[in-house]
Amino acid sequence: MQQPDHLIRRDELPVTSQPGLRLARPDDDRLFYGRVGWLQLRDGLSLHWSDYEELQDFVTESVVGPRLSFVLFLDGQSEVSYGDLPLTFGRPDRRCRPEGVALAMNEPVLFRRQARRGRHIRKLVISLTPEWFEAAGAEIGSTTHRFMQSHLAPRAWQPSARLLTLAEQMLNPPGYDPLLERLYLESRALDITCEALVSLGDTLPSGDLRPHEHQRVQRLVELLDSGVADDWTQERIAREMGVNATTLQRQFRALHGMTLFEYQRTRRLLQALERDGVTVNEAAWLAGYNSPANFATAFKRQFGISPKQVRARI
Repeated sequence: MQQPDHLIRRDELPVTSQPGLRLARPDDDRLFYGRVGWLQLRDGLSLHWSDYEELQDFVTESVVGPRLSFVLFLDGQSEVSYGDLPLTFGRPDRRCRPEGVALAMNEPVLFRRQARRGRHIRKLVISLTPEWFEAAGAEIGSTTHRFMQSHLAPRAWQPSARLLTLAEQMLNPPGYDPLLERLYLESRALDITCEALVSLGDTLPSGDLRPHEHQRVQRLVELLDSGVADDWTQERIAREMGVNATTLQRQFRALHGMTLFEYQRTRRLLQALERDGVTVNEAAWLAGYNSPANFATAFKRQFGISPKQVRARI
């Protein structure tokens, strides 16, 4: 994903978008200057990013299939339509805060976008198909399932500072090997998806949480991700959050579908994955595993590939 700014021409658009492209200056195939890309992270999970200036007015159209898309607009403004639904993402004033919009489509629709010369656009779009949610265990009747059935009914949410940091990391990744970079992007795309669903009111079947409980779990995630609590007991973490350990564990599992220990283990796994120049044994130790075999098993279950395969690519 990491690439220098450059001219992006007509032939760099996806094949599905090129037939529906109408240029204000047909003899000029230059569309953007900057960076743009489309990436299939896994079956049913895709990522689109933009960080560019539009070089001319043009319209692009393409048919998109059923999906749930999370649009994180960081800078600029863009007019689009999904079928008969017109939307404007972003604001012309750069002092406005970034915004997030979730939109479900339960049947194919015609997507149309109007580009304007001189506009600077920075955005991320994470899209997940119904099949992806089904494989992930989304239950019929859950908030997520109901929202996926709300065809072309956009909902906005205010991204947190942590989510905006993840977005910036995705727009400017460390420059890993392509395979490692794909895993890096996938982990952050799923993290953004999780926060977006929580912000839209999604909960797991273990019970609804009040707004202040959502906020508590979000503060807890920020604490865990900071590394400050790596050596703390569960009881100390709970005291820091102002509740008992049982209550905190229940609330955390309700939003993240895993225990605090499982979250910490997964986070260390990813950190070990991202660290350059270490052996598989060293990575296992960094991730908190006594056995490289156990580390390899957990790693492959989480990322779909073995540590040795990743290390061979670097």
